[in-house]
Amino acid sequence: MDPFSITAGVVGIVAPTLHCVRRLVKDLQNIADAPDAVTALTNDLQSVGLALASVQAVTDSQWKSLGEAVTLQSKAAITSCKTSCERFKTSLDRWTRHSTDGTLSWRDRATLGVFRQGHIKSMSEQLQNCSITLTSVASIATLHSSLQQTQAAEEIKTMISTRETAVNDAIATTNDQSAEVASKLEALTLTEPDEGETETDQNSAIKQVAMEKKALGESRKVLEELLSVIQTAAVNARASQGPTVTFGNHNQGQQVGVNSGTISATFGVKG
Repeated sequence: MDPFSITAGVVGIVAPTLHCVRRLVKDLQNIADAPDAVTALTNDLQSVGLALASVQAVTDSQWKSLGEAVTLQSKAAITSCKTSCERFKTSLDRWTRHSTDGTLSWRDRATLGVFRQGHIKSMSEQLQNCSITLTSVASIATLHSSLQQTQAAEEIKTMISTRETAVNDAIATTNDQSAEVASKLEALTLTEPDEGETETDQNSAIKQVAMEKKALGESRKVLEELLSVIQTAAVNARASQGPTVTFGNHNQGQQVGVNSGTISATFGVKG
């Protein structure tokens, strides 16, 4: 597959996803005296917006350095984010259908404040995971660019180690969330709707959690591919450093270990 077309595919999905996120943020901000869960969701959406903007800044050459697998999985993760935002907006419009001019009716406030807590929490968790994943993509892309420049060996190793730790932590968190979401989805499918909750509402909640599960799986694939990219970078960094020769405690004498390259030595006068 043409790498340029793959990159164009990612770039092509970022802009409409960012537009969808910003539109949903505006809708939520227009709700006067919104419940705390809605305010928290707004913050999560804004974080995703920043992450999407950072991914949008990744250049074609940086995508190429990350590889086809990371690029394709990133596109899938961003697409899931867009789909979830669109679905949530549809649900939000339904939940606030009795309200006007941004002021929640008592009925809609009860709906958002009580019956939709699980739905909103699931959406928030998905957005948080998406933000971490996309931020990781952008940071690793920047790392690759930095490795093309001349830097001290220790600085390179520190940069790689820091990114590797962050991605490993993100993978562990994603795995924990996946297990929780699987249990939540099973529980939702086995329970009857709460009092005041319609079958349509329950189906919507089930679809939201199922979408969260799917998105977590896609994020894990992105992170695992990023980890592979970092590990390869670490191997290349070590290989580029070449052999290290130590000249004893008093910096005198000649010491040669196993060496397959050219040794250049300068001998001074012993004081």
